[in-house]
Amino acid sequence: MNGMFVHLPILIIMIPFAAAFIGPPIGFLFRGCIRRIVLIALSLNLICSILLALQVLSSGPFDYYLSGVAPPLGIALYADYLGAVISVLISGIALVAVSYSAGIIPELGERRTIFFYVLLLLAIGAMQGIVFTADIFTLFVLFEIQAISLYGLVAMRGDGKGLLAGYKYLLIGSAGSAMILIGIGFLYISTGTLNMHLMAELLPPVSGSYTVLAGLALLIAGLSTKIGLFPLHIWMPEAYAYGPSIFPVISTIALKVGVVAIIRVVYTIFGPSLAIQTIPLESTLALLGAVAIIICSILAIRQMDIRKMFAYSSGANIGCIMLGLGIATVPGIEGAILHMITHATAKAGLFLCADAFLIQAGIRYVHEFKGLSKAMPYTMAAFSIAAISMVGLPLTGGFMSKITIASAAIADGITYYAAILLFWTLLSAVYFYRILKNAYFQEGTLSSTIREAPVRVLIPIFIISIATILLGFFVESPMALIRPAAELLLGGGI
Repeated sequence: MNGMFVHLPILIIMIPFAAAFIGPPIGFLFRGCIRRIVLIALSLNLICSILLALQVLSSGPFDYYLSGVAPPLGIALYADYLGAVISVLISGIALVAVSYSAGIIPELGERRTIFFYVLLLLAIGAMQGIVFTADIFTLFVLFEIQAISLYGLVAMRGDGKGLLAGYKYLLIGSAGSAMILIGIGFLYISTGTLNMHLMAELLPPVSGSYTVLAGLALLIAGLSTKIGLFPLHIWMPEAYAYGPSIFPVISTIALKVGVVAIIRVVYTIFGPSLAIQTIPLESTLALLGAVAIIICSILAIRQMDIRKMFAYSSGANIGCIMLGLGIATVPGIEGAILHMITHATAKAGLFLCADAFLIQAGIRYVHEFKGLSKAMPYTMAAFSIAAISMVGLPLTGGFMSKITIASAAIADGITYYAAILLFWTLLSAVYFYRILKNAYFQEGTLSSTIREAPVRVLIPIFIISIATILLGFFVESPMALIRPAAELLLGGGI
């Protein structure tokens, strides 16, 4: 393998971390430079992620040993199909979000803007590390870096609601972190190693012990707080509603990183056959996903604040991903991973549009959308594309991922889960239709001074919209990585 390519996993992790350390001194010395540093770092990050994805696609997964020392003494990274595709997702959405924020974040002031970008870079670096690490304790450390960064981002504005939302997020996240750490401890006691490869080899003889079962339960519960799986989603509405501009976009990809960690625990460490025997998947993960879909969708319908509505919608979509994973077949896992991509893309578009509505027109409640399509036609069109994908209508990425999971459920003989997905589509249509109806078919009293978002804001919004549509027409492109990822996971690989 080319010497440059073999170092890509560590480069993808270290580029955001390095930018986070050099950013503050340069930012304080040269006003406005911090944004350029962040954009350059994330652009390099995206290039490296794409190169790594192409390398994995052509040559297959490979190990990377930090300091050149192999496990069990050294810490390993592992570049596989799942990590490669999620890494591209993280880099791409983060770059678009920061490009959007270039003219928006000054609302925080110059000093807080620097700290905002530092926390964002630390969170991105941690996310990249989580998807590539093969060491379960390193996974915990990276989750803590990500979590602390996100807590700070929520509370960045310093107002009462933001601080309270950040504190609530901190309490729930800390409880989740404690469960993860204790769960890791139980598995370490049982196997004597922290490397996921070695742990998977050593677990079968002791898989029935209470220590191992408790460790698994604690890990799943702790990681469920990180992904906002119902009923551990209660931090999300306030955090999304009162965090600054692009926090919900960054949090959306953070949720997917948490799902990757759950996949590693269930399918990598325990393996499919062992996991089905000890959980089992269909009666636990799939059931939890189905419950999350229904309840979070009903809660979303009740919301008038669109950011809170989108937060509950995210809870339902996380449920959909868990449902796909719980089906425990290649098509089910393919659909789950694909939905991670399609949901993150569409939800990023929704949040960017919602932020533009708030800044340009002061709008954040459903009834305020009346007549908005005339005042902000381009932003509203992009919002509509993202909403259609979230509902799961044809010609969008959301349709492709939902139909893949539904088909997997039918093929596996659990048609009631396919029925739940169909019912969820109707519920999603209800709360998005309210917004679109007000925007396009209701006469409003919006001020004549309201103007369309500036071009520098519309460009990243349109990029997300185009990506949402392309995922509906060219779904085979991400599936080139997703399909072997699903097959490898069901084979018990990492």
